[in-house]
Amino acid sequence: MEPLYDRQGRVRAWLHAEHARIVSLQGSHLASIDGHSVYDSNGQHIGWWKHGHMRNSRGAVVVWASDAFGLGVIRPPQMPSPAEPEAPVVEGFQARATTPAHPARSASWAVELPF
Repeated sequence: MEPLYDRQGRVRAWLHAEHARIVSLQGSHLASIDGHSVYDSNGQHIGWWKHGHMRNSRGAVVVWASDAFGLGVIRPPQMPSPAEPEAPVVEGFQARATTPAHPARSASWAVELPF
């Protein structure tokens, strides 16, 4: 799994690329990635995934992987990663909401995580 950093460079979640999932620091399912769309565990559309980072419904950067590009914001220094959790349980998908129109990219950080 790959660490996902927030606007302060702290690891806030893990990307489990094999299953296209975002998992918590403890290993529980937070969100799934389907194409460029990100859905929470209830199937609600919460953002977009592209070029190694997630943007929210306002186009602000939520989390980013170390290989992310095109952020449009100043990348903070990366803090040390915590221990990787055990392999997460891959749960079934919930029915998903319709994907909304993609917002314009914002040169700002998201203040809150949507998951």
